Amino acid sequence: MIGEPDVNTEGNSSAFLSLLSWSEGTNRAADPYRVCYGYRHTIIDLREHPAVTGEWRGEALPDHRCKAAGFGPGCVSTAAGRYQLIRPTWACVRKRLRLNDFGPESQDRAALYLIEQRGALEDVMYGRIKTAIQKCKPEWASLPGAGYGQPERGLDDLMAHYVSAGGSLA
Repeated sequence: MIGEPDVNTEGNSSAFLSLLSWSEGTNRAADPYRVCYGYRHTIIDLREHPAVTGEWRGEALPDHRCKAAGFGPGCVSTAAGRYQLIRPTWACVRKRLRLNDFGPESQDRAALYLIEQRGALEDVMYGRIKTAIQKCKPEWASLPGAGYGQPERGLDDLMAHYVSAGGSLA
């Protein structure tokens, strides 16, 4: 229809998921879906989140990161998978979406659900990526302005990665 913005639903969603993986640093791994925070453990069994199965108990965070995230000293991150989903977030999303495992398709669906819950899925579909990043920063600590005391990626670098992954901008 004339006058309507071009929607690249599949390509933009895929590019935004790639942006998140790059931002979180999991894209550096041979299999980003098997990454655990801190890179000291690689997920063996994708039937469930590794902090649920007991395969991995999480990684202790430095006290300054615990404080920035609103926790006391000695806190532990259970961030795992391509999108670094923490155990409580995964449990809620898995139940809501009735996901059967922690495999790639389930992780992708979980990430898209979280993007949608942040009110950013339409922004992604229409290529409003700066707006989507702004809305998603409370979910992913590596996005600019997240404020969790972890390294944050620059907006220009994120935008460049998104475009190189095949995403279209509004």
